[in-house]
Amino acid sequence: MAHMDAERRELVLTLLLVGPVRAGKQSVLAAIRDRVPAARRAGGTAVAPGLLAWLPLDLGVVGGWEVRLRLYALPEGGPHHATRHLLLAEADGLLLVLDGQAIRLEDNLAVLRRLEEDRTDRDGVRRDLATAILYTKQDLPPELLLPRAGLEAALNRAGAPSWGGDIPQGTGVLEALHALVTLALRRHAPPRVGP
Repeated sequence: MAHMDAERRELVLTLLLVGPVRAGKQSVLAAIRDRVPAARRAGGTAVAPGLLAWLPLDLGVVGGWEVRLRLYALPEGGPHHATRHLLLAEADGLLLVLDGQAIRLEDNLAVLRRLEEDRTDRDGVRRDLATAILYTKQDLPPELLLPRAGLEAALNRAGAPSWGGDIPQGTGVLEALHALVTLALRRHAPPRVGP
């Protein structure tokens, strides 16, 4: 949940990168880190295979509020189940990092099914979170990839903003993050005060 300090006019949003193993979540986080000016990186980062990777960012003043982001690449797998639940309970938005390869379609669908279960509380109420999608591996030969229309039909029935991503080149990474931040701010930012 967004953390607001009205007295200090600060807003902190927690955004999660979610996707199947080897879809590129940690690589996306590293690409964001490498493309954001050092002055916007608010503290240390941890991007290490097999661990919970995170990146704090300081967006500066937006609408009269100092806005900070906490980005986490959620690991998949059994040992991380409690961490996933804790972070999903705190999340303000999701960047779905989905593998664009045709052979990974079922892996993507499995993650989406698990995500639906994980973000539904004990009373059966589903948390509605700001969501954007980044289809990774778009640098691979086209014959290995699902066409964009197929990805959208299978994985984006809600019509979330989506981009194709070439992580080594950084294509689509910041665009997807910007869309997610915009959606999360619209949901959580307090009304603008003053002229």
